[in-house]
Amino acid sequence: MQDSSNNLIIKSLPPSTDRLPLFIVGDVHGCARELVELIETAKKHIPKFQLMLVGDLFTKGPDPVGVFEVIQEYSALCIKGNHDWALWSTIQQAQKRSFHSLAEHTKQTLHLIRYHKRAIFDLLCSLPHAFVTTVVSQLKRSEWETEYPLIVVHAGLDATKGLLGTTERMLLTARYVRWDAKGNEKKLIVVPAGYRSEILNQSISAFAQKSATSLEKERFRWHELHNGPALIVFGHDAKQGLFRKTLPSGRPICVGIDTGCTYGNSLTGYFPEVDLAIQVRSQRKYFDIKKNVILLKPHHSRLAVV
Repeated sequence: MQDSSNNLIIKSLPPSTDRLPLFIVGDVHGCARELVELIETAKKHIPKFQLMLVGDLFTKGPDPVGVFEVIQEYSALCIKGNHDWALWSTIQQAQKRSFHSLAEHTKQTLHLIRYHKRAIFDLLCSLPHAFVTTVVSQLKRSEWETEYPLIVVHAGLDATKGLLGTTERMLLTARYVRWDAKGNEKKLIVVPAGYRSEILNQSISAFAQKSATSLEKERFRWHELHNGPALIVFGHDAKQGLFRKTLPSGRPICVGIDTGCTYGNSLTGYFPEVDLAIQVRSQRKYFDIKKNVILLKPHHSRLAVV
């Protein structure tokens, strides 16, 4: 991923008054059964809506083809996640890389999508980094604005620079950020996923312990800097789970909806027009983090070279 905002794809939707209500679903990760169940549950609240998925669509789960079929059936809008970028890159470089050099869960996903690889690749090529629109609230709250901006991203954004000033890396991978004071400009940078463990695994000297404590205090979640007015809906942060940050009036300005379905937790969807989150429980644990493999049923366990 390039740290450049020059190649961002941001799509705009009409305001709520000119379209169906949005139903925004967190990281699906190949959990098609739960996605279908969540959609059916959502229909009990709002019968007709526009389905939108915040990214990480196919990897780490048992049924990526099923997710692809749901996307097609509902003409779902989808956002590019970091795992979507990685899958796109892997397919694109398939002739240059050895299949056996790939991570085990990537091999499994490539096997599972082997008959749909071209169609899924075409979808991955078309994914935007964000959707923007205007929410016209259906709730009557005296202290809420009648309408306000909505931004939907996979991971996070730079609240000091806005969506257009956010790097692709931050949009796809940000959970924690920190200030970088190098050079003449103070700017936010993404803290890599392994940042904490790398620091804490340093030698246990007094200096190292002091450095680890200092660096650990430096990091914070990107949404701590966002104070509105836009409502930002995002995924990517399963460890944080369902998250809601509001203005003093109670009107939401941040909603995190990655609740770790593939890890055996739940799949979450959110209606921004009525500020309603809906969840269904995962049928089982589908991904083993320690072994970095998808826990497939026996008839899916044998892989073929693609």
